Amino acid sequence: MIDRKQEMLIRLGQLLRLVEKEDVHLQGVRQRLFGTTEILDEEWVGHLGVNPVDIDRLESFGAKFARMQDTIMDKLLPQLLKVAGENPGTAIDNLGRAERLNLVARADDWISMRELRNMLVHEYIESPAEMLVALQQARDFTDQLHGTFLAISKYAQSHLNVGNGH
Repeated sequence: MIDRKQEMLIRLGQLLRLVEKEDVHLQGVRQRLFGTTEILDEEWVGHLGVNPVDIDRLESFGAKFARMQDTIMDKLLPQLLKVAGENPGTAIDNLGRAERLNLVARADDWISMRELRNMLVHEYIESPAEMLVALQQARDFTDQLHGTFLAISKYAQSHLNVGNGH
């Protein structure tokens, strides 16, 4: 029979594997959408709404960005705190704890990321200029999502013995 602690460890391992897949998928669609383009402009954004393949890439990027951000913030981080013996709190409280543990660079960025996620997923962006800013921010935030996943994974392996074996 599995005890409560073991159940929490198993769940943490499952979430780490899930976020690892989400990270791979997000990095892939980021590459397909942005390519090697360093500087985005309104003309580039305008072309996104013309080609069906680009429209699909844009929608996929928004969905994968939102999914990974949600999974880390709403599932992985609270589970990690539980396994570490903490009582998870509100999202901002959890982010503050994660910042103190050096798992996230800046907790405030995650609030901005959540707002951006809502804009991308719910399509509140109408102007190409606003879409340009949102996509630039989201592209930059994917680096933070990736870094946060790596930091949480490393912490789980080194402090909680959760990772490859779970």
